[in-house]
Amino acid sequence: FGVAGFGAAMLGALWGYDGWNNLTLVAGEVKNPQRNIPLALIGGTIFIILLYVFINIAYFYVLTPTEVASVSANSSVAREVALRFGGPFVVSMIAAALLASSFGTLHTSILTGARVPYAMARDGLFFKNLSRLSARTRVPVGALVVQGIWAGILTLSGSFDTLTDYVIFGSWIFYGLTTASVFVFRRRMPDAVRPYRAWGYPVVPVLFLLVTAFLLINTLITTPVQAVIGLLLIALGLPVYWYWFHRGMVHVEEKSPFGGDD
Repeated sequence: FGVAGFGAAMLGALWGYDGWNNLTLVAGEVKNPQRNIPLALIGGTIFIILLYVFINIAYFYVLTPTEVASVSANSSVAREVALRFGGPFVVSMIAAALLASSFGTLHTSILTGARVPYAMARDGLFFKNLSRLSARTRVPVGALVVQGIWAGILTLSGSFDTLTDYVIFGSWIFYGLTTASVFVFRRRMPDAVRPYRAWGYPVVPVLFLLVTAFLLINTLITTPVQAVIGLLLIALGLPVYWYWFHRGMVHVEEKSPFGGDD
């Protein structure tokens, strides 16, 4: 198993937590964001940690470690526990609960993910039409359509496990870059107003960057093909950024994007 195996398993396990930061993508629509966003991020993460811990305790209460390790690829630990606990009926109930959970995750991803191309369009970094809001619902319709088309293309391009390998690797690249930007802003704008502050600065951000570097380097070593494809997907955006940025189209609007008329 070793350190490399632990790193590979850790990256996969972190997929279960990915999405913890999605609330920040709709920060412009949150009331009292300085208070509510940190509370939601921290509270939500703690809740998920406790939930996963108790679920795994339940797994090992019903199955032995050997039985857990020997579950076939055509089954799952959750299914085996459900069979042992209550038979096929419980399996069906858990499958229904997982399906409902998947729809909830999908809804959240649709809600928050479209705000990224929308914000880019408002700043002049993407097609201007994507910055338009529905007159009735005030949602970024164009960005939602583009997100749906791209999601469909990705769905047809590979298996679920393959896509998650790409996504989680790419996500941690941006988590690392975002954390590194804390040091950049502290140096370049030392007197700027900061409604959010990094706890334990600089120790906590440094530790986070070290863990991120380990996970990314380990992924490049253990699964180089998936890692390189993930990097290529990110690199596809560089020419687009360069094109819009060097045309001098960047403009940041200070007003709340969802509070007034577009």
